[in-house]
Amino acid sequence: KDFYRAITEYKRFIFFYPEAQIMCEKACFRIGISYYAAKRYKESVEALTTFIQKYPESSLIVDALYHKGLAEKSLRQDDHSISTFRHVIDLDKGEYRNKAIYQQALIYIDREDWARARESFSQIPGESECYPSASVFLQGLDNIDNIPHKSPAMAGTLAAILPGSGHLYTERPRDALVAFLLNGAFILAAVELFNDDQYVTGGIVTFFELGWYSGNIYSAVNCAHKYNKRIKKDFIQGLRDRTSVSIRYNPDNTGKYLALTMRF
Repeated sequence: KDFYRAITEYKRFIFFYPEAQIMCEKACFRIGISYYAAKRYKESVEALTTFIQKYPESSLIVDALYHKGLAEKSLRQDDHSISTFRHVIDLDKGEYRNKAIYQQALIYIDREDWARARESFSQIPGESECYPSASVFLQGLDNIDNIPHKSPAMAGTLAAILPGSGHLYTERPRDALVAFLLNGAFILAAVELFNDDQYVTGGIVTFFELGWYSGNIYSAVNCAHKYNKRIKKDFIQGLRDRTSVSIRYNPDNTGKYLALTMRF
């Protein structure tokens, strides 16, 4: 797993033995794979793109495209990644096609595009090693609308009626206490000042209180959005934690292994 030294040696081989076409092809491919294994995703995309352009008829082309898509996905280049995975789907009729569909669906999950994610997962056949994982996601997506959520409108309304109650609704008790005490203190101070005929000072305190009051409403609405986002993220992460799929290579390159992990 000394990937950087491996890359150097592959490049050295290509430089000294350009006439060994088959070995140079493998070396060029493994440069891209080594960059990917070392988590140098930008360099991996560049190296695999070079391989794809140089050896378009290679038997390793699907391998290269799939890992290029994974590297682009890791770089958050989602549109490029989806395009690359679609190329894999068009070229391959075997397990790499299923894995490309699976990875494409995960991108849709990240985008919260539940309809496309569900459509992609449903395309994975039952005999695929990816099917158990896809089934977990499909079952989860069927329940995505049933996960708990907080209404931003309700949070804002409660905060407007009683400062702090909107935060309490969104399960932020500390923020609720701060909002209640802060607004309560300013309102009480303003009332006392007006009762003492200190209208100028009372007006200044009221002006600042309006700011705190408005901020209390805005914060409550924002907390509701954050709550919903967190609950949804935790739900999806729970699905991810229950099952995962990864690719493995054996050292002599005589085969590929698909590892499926399921947690209960």
